[in-house]
Amino acid sequence: MTKKRDKDETTGEFGFSGLLKGLGNLIETAAAFAEKSQDLKKSGEINFGNFDKIKGLKDIKGVYGINVRTLKDGRPFVQSFGNIKKTSDGPVVEEVREPIIDLFEEKGTTQIIAEMPGIDQTDIVVEAHDDIINISACTNLRKYQKEVLLSRAVKEKDLEWSYKNGVLVININRK
Repeated sequence: MTKKRDKDETTGEFGFSGLLKGLGNLIETAAAFAEKSQDLKKSGEINFGNFDKIKGLKDIKGVYGINVRTLKDGRPFVQSFGNIKKTSDGPVVEEVREPIIDLFEEKGTTQIIAEMPGIDQTDIVVEAHDDIINISACTNLRKYQKEVLLSRAVKEKDLEWSYKNGVLVININRK
């Protein structure tokens, strides 16, 4: 019986030593990223690849992210959120953040879930205008605003919502 040895990446086989080497590379990359982030934070500038540098981030915090989901028919759905917007002049940090939302529509009910950390329930305003739900919140530190387009019109009396641990849940009962 022969003992199978771990081979290096030149052979195309992946073994335990290759796994450890990959993990070491990941840790080194994370450390370099953390160091670079601290340098950028101190300088007040962030470089977004091909975008120009954003200045003035000492007073305004930039938040940007994407949510990638697969729809029922298998197509990908990409939704961005945050307060960094791409313009023809380069990225701009806006004062108002766009929260990430999930929308679930089923027979008779619709549910909207929005992530809005750092605010109190008393700061939230939820309004219905035909087929649009407007979500907004404003505090001294954070501002959120999002319009959610629904498949049909709703009435404000059909809305029920709650907020806990930074998550807003809106339930719409349709008859």
